[in-house]
Amino acid sequence: MNASPPATASVRHAPHTPAPSSVASAYLQIRKVTKTFGKFVALADVSLDIEPGEFICFLGPSGCGKTTLLRVIAGLEEQNTGQVIQNGVDVSRLPPSRRDFGIVFQSYALFPNLTAAQNIAYGLENEKMSRQQVQQRVQELLDLVGLPDAGPKFPAQLSGGQQQRIALARALALAPGLLLLDEPLSALDAKVRTNLRTEITALHRRIGVTTIMVTHDQEEALSMADRIVVMDQGRIVQIGTPLEIYRNPQTPFVANFVGVMNFLSGEIVAAGQRVQAAGFDLHLPHALNGAATGTPVQVAIRPEDVRLLGISNGTGDTRMARLCDVEFLGAFYRVRLELPSPTADTPPTRMLADVGAEAARVMPLVSGAEVAVQVPAELVQVFPEGGSA
Repeated sequence: MNASPPATASVRHAPHTPAPSSVASAYLQIRKVTKTFGKFVALADVSLDIEPGEFICFLGPSGCGKTTLLRVIAGLEEQNTGQVIQNGVDVSRLPPSRRDFGIVFQSYALFPNLTAAQNIAYGLENEKMSRQQVQQRVQELLDLVGLPDAGPKFPAQLSGGQQQRIALARALALAPGLLLLDEPLSALDAKVRTNLRTEITALHRRIGVTTIMVTHDQEEALSMADRIVVMDQGRIVQIGTPLEIYRNPQTPFVANFVGVMNFLSGEIVAAGQRVQAAGFDLHLPHALNGAATGTPVQVAIRPEDVRLLGISNGTGDTRMARLCDVEFLGAFYRVRLELPSPTADTPPTRMLADVGAEAARVMPLVSGAEVAVQVPAELVQVFPEGGSA
């Protein structure tokens, strides 16, 4: 009996599209895309440009719209309004079979009754290629994903990481212009996931195919992407390089979702030149334009930027705090601190600080100890009070 692809199988095909326009430089343009399911708004007026050869990560919590956006790009969901333009061609209403992409799912979607080589060859066999050409292309792809001898094996004989690599090879078989990855690593254990993300990144550098990956894993996005698209409640809230997203989050939501962040309640003093928060008096390196004295704000700082025992080479303010708990995380220790309230009518402030393993060897990280804590003013982010975190 002939095998037929499951409903979620990869789409791999030769593109059936007119010649691209030379007007737009972006390879993929998403224009004001909206998608609803009943009364639920999954995507709300989403616009995005993706350049040729970029590796883009859609990052956000469950239900934020990232997978729906990927499926709209693939034609697996039809948007209510808006356009998807690929390589100068409006594919907004084209079925998946007429779009130029390969896709890899979390569940691999390999045919269990076909060998690895047969899975990879599945789409090639419809392309009027000779058997020798198919075999040559399959072996090229097996070599490309680092499994040169896996061709005769069935999926059940392969590990999860190996199955995902075969799924990746199958998606690349017809050299698509766009590669879509729908949480491809989330079903794997931590060590395999780390190794495979390194391999996927190296593979992308070699072949240069424009790639979009959906993930809710911040570490994956930070380590793999050229740019990250952070989404929340069906909208794009920030686009930037991993360093921009991590070091300069534009909203409390991004600051809190990407990595770990301390938030301290405070207020503006000296007409935007200083901020007071949790007893710290911070002289900001750049004045907050238009910020009136007394305006309530949230001051955000990463745990790795909090300095203990007064160790500093920047501008900041130092307070004493009680060390409440120490968590060993391998390369560093995460320390939970409690700062006494500067006023009698407010509770103490809790903070996290990360201490490198080398520094911890000479620093007495003992629960109950009193330590000096410094918040470097040049490393804080200041957000309006009441912004969603």
